[in-house]
Amino acid sequence: MQLRLGDTIHTERLASFLESLGQATIVSGPNEIEILAPDSGKAGEMARREIAIYLRVWSVLYPDAEVSAVEAGSEEPVEAQPVGAS
Repeated sequence: MQLRLGDTIHTERLASFLESLGQATIVSGPNEIEILAPDSGKAGEMARREIAIYLRVWSVLYPDAEVSAVEAGSEEPVEAQPVGAS
């Protein structure tokens, strides 16, 4: 799964936040983070749900940080709106 951020200032901070929660991340661009997690089956579904929870917490901590989740190999957002929006 890839995360795309609206502002590059939050990229390293979000990667560190996710790593502190046990997630393996790669900063793949100035505003992109790749999460190394299963992407199919039950394990993939559980990983997506876990990441969604972490991103909800992130949006409370940094309400101005826009983050969109995109499935690996796809340009379609996982959710129709940025994770921080409600």
